[in-house]
Amino acid sequence: MAQSLFNESVIKLIFQNGVKENGEANFVSKSLRNVKETATPEELLQVADAVASLVTLPLQAVVKNANFDVVK
Repeated sequence: MAQSLFNESVIKLIFQNGVKENGEANFVSKSLRNVKETATPEELLQVADAVASLVTLPLQAVVKNANFDVVK
């Protein structure tokens, strides 16, 4: 029977860094690794807001990526 084993979780904070010549928004990101598998969405937003308060750029999005190994 196949199993899914937690490997790691990363949150990416995406900040708007101005506007390109063509009028589209320009974004930069910062990734934070070693996020606990059990972290709730509320906890992730608290961390994102705390980090964003240290940056002059506006926070546009928070993305969580969880990686799992699938084994037999």
